[in-house]
Amino acid sequence: MFKNIINNFKNGKTEQTIKDLDRALEIDPDDLIGLRNKGIILVNLGKYEEAIKVIDDLLEKYPNNSRILSRKGLSLEILGKHSEALEYLDKALEIDPNDLTGLRNKGIVLVNLGKYEEAIKVIDRVLSLDPSDSEILLFKAIALESQGLAAEQFIQFYEKSMKINTNDLEMLCNIGFHITQMGGYENAIKYFDRVLSIEPNNPVAINGKDLAVSLQKLSSEEQAELVRKSSTEYHSSTCSCASCTQVEK
Repeated sequence: MFKNIINNFKNGKTEQTIKDLDRALEIDPDDLIGLRNKGIILVNLGKYEEAIKVIDDLLEKYPNNSRILSRKGLSLEILGKHSEALEYLDKALEIDPNDLTGLRNKGIVLVNLGKYEEAIKVIDRVLSLDPSDSEILLFKAIALESQGLAAEQFIQFYEKSMKINTNDLEMLCNIGFHITQMGGYENAIKYFDRVLSIEPNNPVAINGKDLAVSLQKLSSEEQAELVRKSSTEYHSSTCSCASCTQVEK
């Protein structure tokens, strides 16, 4: 049964996967892998509150499972609860200091908390284990930019690190969105425009450009709230990193 469930998930049939998992869990409600996979898929569907409920149920049974603790940290991070997310990630890494998923999620949380020096140390550990992690390279670039690199230097560093093909639309949108999060709206618009010059109807680029244009007209408090809301929606609709999508066999 689990082979079919995993195949459905890989083929994008996420709602069907949830139904299949629920049927499997009716047979064995305490199945650890099934419950963990349900939490992962709920995160992938953007149902973060439901995912946290599943994860909390798991933690009652397995309070010292590092992967479950790390998964809750990721869910809290996506909801913008950075400090609380960091607490769970630290608990996970106390149990398994070399857990790659926990380390990469901690690095991202530290960037979002503005703890850039600490973030870079954690991210460098991740890159020593997986030098090709494109998302974590982006967050290192963001951390370095926030420590004083100019926006142009940030872009040059990121493109050099990633060896980006200028026609990689998903990566260009990622850069545009993260520059938007840092307040570099004019530079972000240039990246979304690059995407739209290649694919005029690209919905991510259209929404990203609209967001950057809108943010230019708002107060700092309004900007912060709109960026937080858009960050959650963007992650839900576009993220394909292993932290969000890798189910267990």
